[in-house]
Amino acid sequence: MAGKDFALAELFLFDGTAEALADVGAAETAVYRKGDLIYDGADCPRALGVLLRGNAEALSPAREAAVLSSFGPGAVFGAAALFGMQQPYVSRIRAVTDCTVRFLPEAMLEQMFLRHPRTALNYIAFLSSRVRLLNGKIAVLEQNDAEGRLYRYLTENCDENGRLPARMTMTRLAATLNMGRTSLYRAMESLSKKKLIVRKDGETEVMK
Repeated sequence: MAGKDFALAELFLFDGTAEALADVGAAETAVYRKGDLIYDGADCPRALGVLLRGNAEALSPAREAAVLSSFGPGAVFGAAALFGMQQPYVSRIRAVTDCTVRFLPEAMLEQMFLRHPRTALNYIAFLSSRVRLLNGKIAVLEQNDAEGRLYRYLTENCDENGRLPARMTMTRLAATLNMGRTSLYRAMESLSKKKLIVRKDGETEVMK
């Protein structure tokens, strides 16, 4: 299911400054079929993509099968390609279902930031949240406690989809890491709360 369609007016950029919405009235809307590449390093517009309808996923630039994240209506992508040096986009975005995307070009955003400073602050807040998430991952990787050891092991030993092999039971994992099952479960719970891993139906998936 693609879920409820997303209205551009709900985007974080327009929080507290709805009048700025008029500045993106001419933004391009594109439709993609299931399986289409929306964004990749070889062909990506210098624009912030807003997913209005459907589901998509970010793929590793090196491995076709490695899904870094999945997202639905309201998600944005392409920020890493804006306001900087001409560098290839970090990951590829692929349509999981039929998708509708609104592209807000860099030049359009720049003019909007100048005309409506609140949108610039909203954008900075969005980027800051991304940096905090990355810093949180780095901090966990540097820890030497049970949580840090577990997270390092998971990131180094998961498959191309971010999952541990099914044969790696909790008992075997605890023995591998030389820790008690209670400590292991506590570390798992902590990583889950930080949204660094997802535990579902007995499987562990690392959110990259």
